[in-house]
Amino acid sequence: MSDAPIRKPSTGHPAHPGRSLIASAMIGLIAGIDNLGNGLAIAALLFTGPLAAGLGAGVGVVLLSAAILALLVALRSTQPNSVALVQETGVAILASTVATMAAGLEGAPEGVRIATAFAILGGSTLVTGLLFWTVGRLRLGRLVRFFPYPVVAGFLAGSGWLLVEGALAMVSGRHGLGAGLAGLAAPMVAVTAAAAVGLAGLLVLAMRRSDSPFTMPLVLLATALAFHAGLPLLGVTAEEARGWGWLPGVAGGGGFSLPVPTEVLALADWGRVAAALPAMVSVAVLGMLGLLLNVSGIELAQGRDIDADAELRGTGAANLLAGALGGPSGYVGLGMTLLAGRMGATGRGAGLATAAVILGGLFVAGWLVSVTPVFLTAGLILFLGVELLQEWLIDARRRLPRTEWLIVLAVVLAIAGIGFMEGLALGLAVSLAMFVYSYSRLPVIRGRHSGAELRSRVDRSPAASLHLTGAGAAIEAMQLQGYLFFGTAEQIVGPVRDRLERAGGDAGGQVGAQPLRFLIIDFRHIKGMDSAAAGVFRRIRNLIEAAGATLVLSALPDAVEDAFRNCGLDPDSDPVLRRAPDLDHALESCEEALLAGNGADGGGADAPLLRHLEAMTGPHPRLADAVAALDTLHLEPDEVLIRAGEAASDIFIVGRGRVKVQIVLPDGRSLRLRTMTAGAVVGEIALLLGQTRGADVVVETPATIHRLTAATLARLEREDPELALVLHRILATTLAQKVTLANRLIEQAAV
Repeated sequence: MSDAPIRKPSTGHPAHPGRSLIASAMIGLIAGIDNLGNGLAIAALLFTGPLAAGLGAGVGVVLLSAAILALLVALRSTQPNSVALVQETGVAILASTVATMAAGLEGAPEGVRIATAFAILGGSTLVTGLLFWTVGRLRLGRLVRFFPYPVVAGFLAGSGWLLVEGALAMVSGRHGLGAGLAGLAAPMVAVTAAAAVGLAGLLVLAMRRSDSPFTMPLVLLATALAFHAGLPLLGVTAEEARGWGWLPGVAGGGGFSLPVPTEVLALADWGRVAAALPAMVSVAVLGMLGLLLNVSGIELAQGRDIDADAELRGTGAANLLAGALGGPSGYVGLGMTLLAGRMGATGRGAGLATAAVILGGLFVAGWLVSVTPVFLTAGLILFLGVELLQEWLIDARRRLPRTEWLIVLAVVLAIAGIGFMEGLALGLAVSLAMFVYSYSRLPVIRGRHSGAELRSRVDRSPAASLHLTGAGAAIEAMQLQGYLFFGTAEQIVGPVRDRLERAGGDAGGQVGAQPLRFLIIDFRHIKGMDSAAAGVFRRIRNLIEAAGATLVLSALPDAVEDAFRNCGLDPDSDPVLRRAPDLDHALESCEEALLAGNGADGGGADAPLLRHLEAMTGPHPRLADAVAALDTLHLEPDEVLIRAGEAASDIFIVGRGRVKVQIVLPDGRSLRLRTMTAGAVVGEIALLLGQTRGADVVVETPATIHRLTAATLARLEREDPELALVLHRILATTLAQKVTLANRLIEQAAV
């Protein structure tokens, strides 16, 4: 409705009971008068031209619906001082739908057209109430907030345009922009239109200059009084004004009328009602968005949480009752509710008083209809439409990015030129296309690293590490992220093709990269994938096969694996594919393949310890003595070399075989931190720092381990400082290598 936003939030201080009662009465008077004026305008918008005979009953049902909404929402809302109103946004859509229906039933009896109009109006409110209640019952209120904001803004701005067209139809008696403008050629119609535009302009100026809730009712009342005072001065009688179209063509009366449900059921053209169902659903969805936006605004302004699902259920029940009577839909008004809080109305009295004032107005509704100038209701509708266009189309240009604002503009143009449902479809289609385009530009490649720089958590011998520094470039690791679909998966093909084209080539006089032997694609951070993306990976698989390489799939989720199998990719039987539980194991397996058959193999299984130490520190005449100072242990798989929590009294050097460093997680699972192969030193940090062991070290394969005890090191420091210095040099070199590796991992994680 004309429920203007209140810019000052509530202070939240408790009000005195007497003050709250007075404030509730004032809010009831303000909101009740506002509903009376807008009820007349809404009814006149719906029942104009060929439906003018239903205006009296239309006013009655609109006001009765407003009273029901105010009463039930006040009693059931989780926000006690909520004030519910009939909302004009959905009515604007229905006015266009009803006008189309009336044009299609041009030759039908008047009673059929009016009954069908009430059936569409009431049916829309029933659909709205059912949707509200169902979404609230399923506690899905927050999901609706994912509706694209530009589309919502376009709907609201488009509703403003429909209100402008409705105001023109009210003045001219003709529906449609072209027909309405043609009707302005009649002098009396032109005078009425000019007065409506003048009133709309006056309301715009008045509402811009004043935040008082009394401003609009006073302007409308003063305008109506001035009109009736001016008629005698012009020598025009009320009947002459009615004949010229300045006053509604209905007789005045003190009471009110309502549509008879049995007559509506019997006379309505239900085929036309069914054809209006898409518009009804649109009104319901738009109403739900409006309700949730208003609830969010009240939460923000008053600093308290509101159960949106409870509001949906309560408002849904109120709309079901209003719809059963053939009335329009509505929900809590933002501005009036905030005004109630500012004035100190803390209980449910504000909504109850509003309902009471509206019910009182019902008894003079017939008289109000007969004396309310046509230009006044048309001017009010025109003002509401202009306000919606101003806020959601013109002002939105400053709030929204250009692309999103263009969606708003496209929706408005489609609604104005084609129809509301077409505008709805266009807005959703464009928003979906923009989402796909924007999401497809997000990077899905989290990181790319060569195997020369990204290593597994396996501590290898110096010779093996040196070999991988060069040969590791044959490994390419690609880490993915997000959701893979047809718009993002193509980002992966380009880098793969580029890497293969650079391998061994000579572009621009530059020597090409080392031929690719292994491409690792890590899916750890992938949330899902569609079938189109799976087809992209089939192309990647073919590229890898043509290059004679292997594609390693790391941390493959079940959903992604299912998509692969559905498109013909089998990670278990395809010779080009290999799977790994995680990126670390994938790198380890590729490194083992590169080291196999070379002098510096992965474990250095047969390499004497002396050769490992020489590769680590360089030749030294005392290295053989250093080896002789160490104890030798022969261990079998699963034997524990170091246990977490024990005091550190030894340093170990792996001579042959493999050991793994692991921790036990709270759920009992073991997590591998590193694997140590021949030449690796383990346990030195805890010993040098005097700490307890931080992790378990378990033997993986039959191993020969050389042990340097703390007692032996202390004795050598006293008796043979030169040999002790050699041992300390070995430990320092090991620590430097581990720090370098840690820095490299930090750099890779920061990319």
